[in-house]
Amino acid sequence: MVPYAVAVPAGFVLIWQLIKRWYPWIPNDIAFLSKMIKALRTMAYYRKKDIAVCDRLAEVAKSTPEHPAILYEEEIFSYGQMHKLTNQYAHAFRSLGVQSGHKVGLIMMNEPHYIAIWLGCNRIGAVCSFLNFNLKSKSLLHCIDLSEIKILVAGCDPSILAIVELLFTFTKRTTAKFEALAPLVGRSCFCHSVCYYLFLTDKASSEDIPRSWRGDVKHRDPICYIFTSGTTGLPKAVNVDNSKCFAGAAILGFAEPKPYDVVYTSLPLYHSSGAIIGIHDNMMMMIYCLLPGCTVALRKKFSASNFWPDCRKYNVTIVQYIGEILRYVCKQPVTPEDRNHSVRTIVGNGLRPDVWKQFLSRFGAHIHVLEFYAATEGNVGFINLPNKFGCIGTYSPLIRAIGNSPIIKFDVETEELIRDSNGRPIKCPPNEPGLLVGKITNSTRISSYKGKEALTEKKVLRNLFKQGDAFFNTGDLLMYDDEYRLYFCDRVGDTFRWGENVSTNEVSDTIADAGGIKECNVYGVKVPGHDGRAGMVTVVLEAEELDGASLYQHMVDSLPSYARPLFVRVQDELEVTGTFKRRKVNLQNEGFDLTKVGDDKLYFMCSEMKAYVPLNDEMQKKIEDGDLRL
Repeated sequence: MVPYAVAVPAGFVLIWQLIKRWYPWIPNDIAFLSKMIKALRTMAYYRKKDIAVCDRLAEVAKSTPEHPAILYEEEIFSYGQMHKLTNQYAHAFRSLGVQSGHKVGLIMMNEPHYIAIWLGCNRIGAVCSFLNFNLKSKSLLHCIDLSEIKILVAGCDPSILAIVELLFTFTKRTTAKFEALAPLVGRSCFCHSVCYYLFLTDKASSEDIPRSWRGDVKHRDPICYIFTSGTTGLPKAVNVDNSKCFAGAAILGFAEPKPYDVVYTSLPLYHSSGAIIGIHDNMMMMIYCLLPGCTVALRKKFSASNFWPDCRKYNVTIVQYIGEILRYVCKQPVTPEDRNHSVRTIVGNGLRPDVWKQFLSRFGAHIHVLEFYAATEGNVGFINLPNKFGCIGTYSPLIRAIGNSPIIKFDVETEELIRDSNGRPIKCPPNEPGLLVGKITNSTRISSYKGKEALTEKKVLRNLFKQGDAFFNTGDLLMYDDEYRLYFCDRVGDTFRWGENVSTNEVSDTIADAGGIKECNVYGVKVPGHDGRAGMVTVVLEAEELDGASLYQHMVDSLPSYARPLFVRVQDELEVTGTFKRRKVNLQNEGFDLTKVGDDKLYFMCSEMKAYVPLNDEMQKKIEDGDLRL
């Protein structure tokens, strides 16, 4: 007889082996769900105790005050220092009249004070509006107006001061706007001193802030606005609360950071790149570093040539990325030091398979790629925990059942759901791209847009599978294969991505103001060797010929570099659908290929000539071969 103590464990081992053979995805699912449950329990605890992001910083600062929180250039900011600096900003804002519920605009490059300013607002219940310093005057002023800010804090970097000067000049040309901003100018928010934000804390106390200063602000009230281009119009402000911060930051938890880990980040802190596949919010990643009390190596601005030197300098173990920055890193000259680093994990999204393969081959196959999918305002996410090449996670039957995030059939030409005879959506089988939607419940809610209730509602699909249900429309096409590996395919709707997410409607409105353009249709096109899609516009002209120099100057003056169309196509008339929507699919497929556009004229945005110039075969080949800088 086999002893009972031996037989039972052996039986479990046998059953487990059979389960893994029949359902090979089960071990990955268990690992994923265990980490997710741990994160959810942590978030539930914070919500129950009404712990804010700033409170977590205070906890770590009191337990390990000397532990490095941020490594920045040649400086080391400890948790104790960051906590005191946060308190100083909170006291300074109170002295300027900022109260609970007020809004503070923040436009700065990456630096430790950015974190302290935000959490200083957090400590007194104020909402911090993260402003994108790449935006032009009109868009930036829109974000300021939408935020309803009481004061605007600008960084001391010369490029930031130049932006603020231009913004101030722009407001003078529009009296109403200038009148609205006059109180801000009176408070010296449009600072001319390179020490302005430091001056805020010059005489401020570092004493702890009483909880009462937050007023009745709760865990799920907004603590910051993150702007996203979305699919239509000017930038929109997503209401982000403490719960959303902790939830977004939990992505880093899958890398299992310890206090001795150093996380390297060079993406702008305002960033919510609603990217090819959703959010990659830099600030949320930084917040998760507070949970285990690890260290952040922060760079003011991304530099491909300094990427690995920084990693070696700071002994980095975890790197935050978006696909584009790793492509730039891979284009750097090969050196004997390529594998001389301590990086064990990279966390991010938008990593193309070719760059993925090249990165691991060159810098170390041991590096774990935690590619993920999520959205700033959304309620659905995936992560490549099993480290499978090219995918964003798994989509097993168990994950589908628990996650309530079906992939449904979608007609990209009409941009409509494909429904069955009963009017219900059809779930996609393996290897067929479809629209990802996430079920909205009390525990899987979505974030709203500030002042845009109608717009928030547009992101919701109601009565899909049964009467009364509601699903978040991600606007993304995903696909899973026969082994349940999940892949991102494309973005639906009026956006393209060239470094950042761009609203085609905003670009169209800008082009319409250029003069000489009767109609235009903006879209993104693929460029060999580049991530995302470059901007392209098809126009109908009022004149016989395109004024390439004038249009070029208008684009440079009106749009950030990533939003400027690189290609222009001229047609006699635009093709529209039966419901008068402008067709883009054929235009996207034809792109800037001279062999496919017939008699239409194509132009390329040439920075050397400062004009849109006619595209010829030689230029097209150079672009496709990567010999012409874009």
